[in-house]
Amino acid sequence: MEHIEHPELVRLGAQYLRAYAEGDAVKLYRLADAWGASDLIAATCEVALAVIHATSGPDGLDAVTSAFSSGRR
Repeated sequence: MEHIEHPELVRLGAQYLRAYAEGDAVKLYRLADAWGASDLIAATCEVALAVIHATSGPDGLDAVTSAFSSGRR
């Protein structure tokens, strides 16, 4: 499975996750107000995909899929 990174979503996701980790309610509200829930969800997913790809290489998504598929049996 191939992942094409979307830098603008990765940046947004990183901002959102940092604000969440720091408990910065004002920044979270501003991001939600400016972008909306669906954009923030997509951005957070892009960060997760970028981390998986960076740590596990190009086969990382397949490894994650296999791990979850085998765990649900």
